[in-house]
Amino acid sequence: MRPKKDPIQKLSDKAGVLYWKWQELLEKDEDDQEAERQGNKRMGRPPVPLATLRQRAKDAYETQLAELRAAEIEAGREPIPESDIITKGEKLREKGPGRPAISEIGRKFRHLRRKLKTLEDAMAAVDAAGEPVYDGLGRPAMSARERVAYYQREIDEVKRDIEKTMSEMPTVERLKIMLDNARIDRRDAGMKLRKAQHDGADEETIEAIKALETRLNEEIRALEVQLEDERAQQQPAKFGTKAQVIAVMPPKEFSPGLLDIIAKLESQLIVPSPPAELTLESLEKYKADVALAQEFNATILAQIDSLKTG
Repeated sequence: MRPKKDPIQKLSDKAGVLYWKWQELLEKDEDDQEAERQGNKRMGRPPVPLATLRQRAKDAYETQLAELRAAEIEAGREPIPESDIITKGEKLREKGPGRPAISEIGRKFRHLRRKLKTLEDAMAAVDAAGEPVYDGLGRPAMSARERVAYYQREIDEVKRDIEKTMSEMPTVERLKIMLDNARIDRRDAGMKLRKAQHDGADEETIEAIKALETRLNEEIRALEVQLEDERAQQQPAKFGTKAQVIAVMPPKEFSPGLLDIIAKLESQLIVPSPPAELTLESLEKYKADVALAQEFNATILAQIDSLKTG
């Protein structure tokens, strides 16, 4: 649990944030204020004049600062320099307190998990639900099977969006996201297993959940290895590989012809891409591709090394 923040530090942080809110309003003009109105709609009450907003922000900061100084005097503490308050406030304004906000790709995965849960519930109701009775109001309700197909189309669309976003990410970031989501899936599987055991589910259901949990543990271990390997490849100097020899060589002049040969050799280096969809089969294939690529790249790097040192 995070320790409770000191009351005076809490007042100081709030004053710093209010200072930068005031400064932000000082940098705005009427055009900026108008552009922030949704759709530039002229409805409802008119916006508060910018001068009034600035004065309110200034008053809020000064009131908060006065409250801080009073608390410092009461506690017998030295006053915190205003420059320190402002510097800390700028950092808090950029980061915010507590844990970092969920990323855009994290939000998409959370949305996908919710959709999958909705689909699971809809599929469970297929056999039990009959055709809906049309009551004459609005459009007819979807049948249970139509609802399943509708949710499946939504899920496919979310998956395509996720795949497109991840394909544009660096390899390390993509592996971290895959690992985080595998751990979330393992956590959910553990919760399902405990609930099934508590509710007295049949042995077949419990064994199926256990098999899923085992498969997820294997995927997590494989992803952890991949992530470590990828990070190691991005820091060759730390591990003393052949790439280190090339990276730390002192500058040397080469002829244009030799540079052309080296460039052609470097263009042949293979960098396998992680699978877009994570399965045990795709992970095994990726590991085999990485092993072949490392063997091939070692030969190419040896040739480049001999050309540069020859």
